Amino acid sequence: MSPVVITLVSDGSRCLLARQPSFPQGMYTALSGFCDVGENVEETVRREVAEEVGLEVESLWYSASQHWPFPSSCLMIACHALVRAQQAEISMNSLELEEARWFGLQEIVEGLKREPRSSKQDDGSFLPWFPPKQAIAHRLICEWVKQQTSQPA
Repeated sequence: MSPVVITLVSDGSRCLLARQPSFPQGMYTALSGFCDVGENVEETVRREVAEEVGLEVESLWYSASQHWPFPSSCLMIACHALVRAQQAEISMNSLELEEARWFGLQEIVEGLKREPRSSKQDDGSFLPWFPPKQAIAHRLICEWVKQQTSQPA
């Protein structure tokens, strides 16, 4: 079983989601990557976020874990990571990602309601949608929404 971190990055008011070319059209999810030998979870989160989107993690915290048997047996270790809003310009690694972008709360709430088959628009483009409820990425996104909506105005 290989350990993999899956990380929802936030700048405090937005969250960053990405997609790989192999993903279904319109689907965005949290960043993820395998732990290197001898590397702890915190080091993996910091390295993966820096490698994939060029951001420096200010703080991070553990959320949950999930066994993910596809395509090979992985232990998904879910974390939240915070980056400074003033240093939140994405520098995407195009070898690993097709797109990475910031999403606001309203766009996330709408995307969580959207079914993959309803994301295609008349012009052929796709509205963003997010992983299904059984995926740990869905949990991370819902935790972020809850955190955003429970903050004092």
